[in-house]
Amino acid sequence: MDYFHLPAISCVYSDKKNLNSFSREEELMLMQPEAHFEYEMILVTGGSGTATINHKAYPIKEKSLIFISPYEKHYFQVESEIYCRYVVTMSSDLILSNIRDVELAAIFVQSSKRFPHVISLSDPAYNMILPLFERLERENRQKDAFYVSRSASIVVAILIDLYRTHPEVFQGKITQASLAVINAQKYINEHFHERISLEVLASQNFISSHGLSLAFKECVGISFKEYLIGIRILEAKKMLVTTHMSVEEIAGAVGYMNVNNFVQIFKKKEDITPLQYRKKFSAL
Repeated sequence: MDYFHLPAISCVYSDKKNLNSFSREEELMLMQPEAHFEYEMILVTGGSGTATINHKAYPIKEKSLIFISPYEKHYFQVESEIYCRYVVTMSSDLILSNIRDVELAAIFVQSSKRFPHVISLSDPAYNMILPLFERLERENRQKDAFYVSRSASIVVAILIDLYRTHPEVFQGKITQASLAVINAQKYINEHFHERISLEVLASQNFISSHGLSLAFKECVGISFKEYLIGIRILEAKKMLVTTHMSVEEIAGAVGYMNVNNFVQIFKKKEDITPLQYRKKFSAL
C-alpha cells in the first residue's frame, strides 16, 4: 500500500556544530520517546550521547551504526558539543523486495532480543561505509532517475561491507525455520488486511505451527501475533496521518472488522486513541 508523502527510502544528513544551535523543538524531538513508520539505519559521524531503545541505553559516538525497527520506542540524548549523523529510513517492502540475501535482510527484520542495536564500527569498516552513506544522501537529495533502485543497491553494499567486517552482528547461518519466518513476514506485509493464521503460513512453509511460533519469537524477538498486530497498527498510523479516511474505514483496511476492537488494540499499543493520534501527528 502506497502513501504519497512516505517515500520507500530516504537519507538525510544532520550537522549540528553546537548544542546551542538546536532549536527547543529539535531538542524535545531528540529526547522524546517515539516509534517511526519505517526501519532506521543511523551512522553517527561526530559527537557522542546515549541512544535508548526499548528501555535499554547504548552509548553512541563517532563511528556508531544504529539499527532501529518501527516497533521500537527510542530516543537520543546528545552529550557533546558536536552531533552529526546520517539517518536512513526504509520501508519493510523495500527491504524484503530488494535485499535478496536473507542473511543481510535479517539484520532489519529479524532482530532478536540479543541483537546489538548499536554497533561500534572498526576504522576499516567506517572508512568503507561512510562514502556509501554520502552517496545515499546525495541520491536522495538529487532524486535523479531510478534513485530509489540506486539507493536500495547502496543499502545492500553497506550491509555487505558490514557483514565482511563485522560478521558477528549478523544472526549467522539461515535455517529452514528462520527462512520460514522471513517468508511469513513477507506474506504478512502484503496481506495484513486479510485474515491470516499461523497454521496456514506454517503449512505453506513446510513447518509445524508450533515450530513457526517458536522460530518467530527467537528470530524477531516478538510473537507471531504481536508482529501481525504491529504491522496492522503501523499501517493504520500511516493512514491516520496521510489520509482523510474515517477510523472505521481504516480499521477495515488493516484487517479489523470490528472498529471497537481496533480502537481498543490501538489504544493499548499507542496509549492514545486513533483520533487522538491523528490530531497529534497529522499535517493534513
